[in-house]
Amino acid sequence: MFRITTRVLCPRMLELPSPSCCSTLLPKRHADDSKNGRGSSSRVNSLKKYWFFRYVDYIKNYDKLLESKFPRSMHVYRIFSHGTREFYKDLKLYVQTIKKARTSGVDSLSREELELSFKMPKDLIKISPVLLVSAVPFTNYIIFPLAFYFPHVLLTSHYWSIQDKLKFMLKEHKRRLVHNKPLLRCMQREVCKVHETRLQAEFRDIVAHLGSGTHPKVQQILDCRQLFSGEPFSLSELTRKHVIELLKVHGLSRFGLRHRKRLLERGLLIKRMDTAIQREGGVCKLPYDAIRWALSFRGVNPVNMSIDSMQVWLDQWLSISAEVDENSISLLLHCPILLAYNLETNWTLLYHGKKKHK
Repeated sequence: MFRITTRVLCPRMLELPSPSCCSTLLPKRHADDSKNGRGSSSRVNSLKKYWFFRYVDYIKNYDKLLESKFPRSMHVYRIFSHGTREFYKDLKLYVQTIKKARTSGVDSLSREELELSFKMPKDLIKISPVLLVSAVPFTNYIIFPLAFYFPHVLLTSHYWSIQDKLKFMLKEHKRRLVHNKPLLRCMQREVCKVHETRLQAEFRDIVAHLGSGTHPKVQQILDCRQLFSGEPFSLSELTRKHVIELLKVHGLSRFGLRHRKRLLERGLLIKRMDTAIQREGGVCKLPYDAIRWALSFRGVNPVNMSIDSMQVWLDQWLSISAEVDENSISLLLHCPILLAYNLETNWTLLYHGKKKHK
């Protein structure tokens, strides 16, 4: 027989233990888990921040680290990175200039846009082989060092240092100055072809000024302007030797066809640049680098010239250019002789360390 017994539970026995009681019943290790968790997470966060900022500082100073370890390589890298940015910026501006010339005409271009339209086509031809060869895998290890050691041949002025720009400008300018004297001799030989007595006497006086080491006045040159729109100094009347020397004075190649056409195009380009300078406020508004380039482009060595001297000379050039049209553009092409033949900076560059002979 089974004996069934019942046990009456009192209310106190049915009560649940309070939280405080549970904490006393749990081991001390589990009771401190929440507090230890907050402390460990804060330490992890601070450690992450520490390494993150260390990494950022490392990235910021990485260039300096490479500069100290590989100075030559970093120098080449800076030249190519800076030059590429400048070349890309000019290329975008050149594309915009072409669009503007097609829609509004060439005469609407600014001085800077005209200069860019002159320089950029040659720059594209010069740098294209480097860009094409470097696109072939593993060839950049060869072409970039070659380009760095021969920047005048393989790279554009965007990749040149300030010293290189000055060096190459003087080299190119000296190459053109060699042809000043032969061109003056051609002009002297043509004096006898001037039939009008007054004009012949006036032009002989101009030639005498140049032969004696001075320059004629602007008004004297303008008084003989008609000689450059007809016989003997218009582009259509010039002898073959005269044309070749004129091409060389302006840095144009004697090879190829269309010699007189190319001279006409160069003269009109200079005329447009002169008009743009006047339209944009005159010579006094030109930046220093722009006026130096303008003088070099027009046959003057600007090295060691003061800014006032450069402005005075360019003002004289613009005074003649304002009176020239397409028919008398030959006068503007001869101005490197008429206005700059005897400039001291030109003779110093051409005959440095030698006795000057005229």
